[in-house]
Amino acid sequence: MVWNCRGATSSAFFRYCKQYIDNYKPGVLVIVETRCNPSIPIKALRRLGYDSMESIDNTGYAGGIVVAWKSSDIGLSLHMKTTQFIHFKVELEKEEWYFTAVYASPNDIQKQLLWHELQYLASNMSKAWMIAGDFNDIACSLEKKGGLPAPLSRCKKFRDRIIVCSLNDVESRGPRFTWRGPIYHGGQRIYEKLDRALSNDAWRFQFLEAFVKVLVRVEFSDHHPILINLKEEKYECMQKPFRFENAWLLNDSYHDMMQDSWREDIPFNVNLNNVVEGIERWKFDTFDKIKRRKKEITRRLEGTQRKLQLQDNYGGMRRLEVKLQEELSGIKDQGLCGVLMVTATRNTII
Repeated sequence: MVWNCRGATSSAFFRYCKQYIDNYKPGVLVIVETRCNPSIPIKALRRLGYDSMESIDNTGYAGGIVVAWKSSDIGLSLHMKTTQFIHFKVELEKEEWYFTAVYASPNDIQKQLLWHELQYLASNMSKAWMIAGDFNDIACSLEKKGGLPAPLSRCKKFRDRIIVCSLNDVESRGPRFTWRGPIYHGGQRIYEKLDRALSNDAWRFQFLEAFVKVLVRVEFSDHHPILINLKEEKYECMQKPFRFENAWLLNDSYHDMMQDSWREDIPFNVNLNNVVEGIERWKFDTFDKIKRRKKEITRRLEGTQRKLQLQDNYGGMRRLEVKLQEELSGIKDQGLCGVLMVTATRNTII
C-alpha cells in the first residue's frame, strides 16, 4: 500500500494506518511526504508489526519516504536511494522483481532530476520492474477535474517521461482521482490523479492479474492510498481459529464476562466451554461491533467520494462526507494497543 499521509507526527497517523492495515493486510507499506524525522513513523510502524524499514529524510516541511515490511514474509534488499525514491530488489515466493517507491517533488527542477535518475534505472533494467507513489503530475486532461484546465504541455511531458522509461500504467480500479485539492471559484473542488503505479512489460507479464485499487480517503490526508494487488481478489469464508488478544484485558467488561462464565461448582471442562462461548459473545458485542461499524462507514465513504468526484456542487454529498469522516474519526478503537500481526501474501503485497 502506498499512502501520501501529508505528515506522520500525530497519533491520528497511527490510528488511520492501523485501520488500513487491519482492512487490507499490505505486506509492504510505503508512506510518502512524512514531513518529519523518519524515526517517528518508523516507531509507529514497528508497533503495527513491521520489523524492517528503509527511509529518506524529509527536506524541511516537505518530502520524506518510509518503506516498511516484514522480513519473515517478503525479502526487500536496498539497491539505491535518492532524495525522491528508494529502489529495491524484491523476493517473494521464489519470484524476483524490482520495486521503486517514489515521491516526486512539486519543484520542476527536482522533478526533472528524478526522471533522469529513473531513466538511468530503466536503461539498466533487464528484469520485471514496478514503481509506485505520488508523482505530482497527471498524464492527460481527464486526470483533472475542477479549477483551471490541465496544461497540455505538462501532461505531454509526463507521458514522454513514462515512455522513455519503457513504463505503462498498471490498471486502476476505484475512484478516478487520488488527490482532493482546494475548492475553486464557483464552489468546485479540484481533483487530480497524482498517485499511481507504473511497470515495465516484464513485470506486467509476470503478474498478468495485477491491478491498483484506489482506497477510501480519510480526513487525515487529502490523498487516497493505493493498494497494489498482484492477483484478483478472492473472498473465502473461513472460520478463524480462536486467538486471545491482549487488548481485551484493557476493557472492564471483559473481566465481568469472565467472572460470569466461570463457576466453582461445575466441572473444569464445562467451565472451559462456558468461557469460550462467553468470549465469543462478548467479542461480537464489543470489538467486532466496532469493526463492523468502521467497515460500514468506510463503504459509505467510498460511495460518497465517488459521487463527489463525478458531480459538481453536490452540497448534500459534501455534508454527508463530512459527517461520515467525523463519525469514523470519533469511533474509539479498543484494540489500538493490541498485538497486530501483518502477513504478506502473494495477492496483496504493496
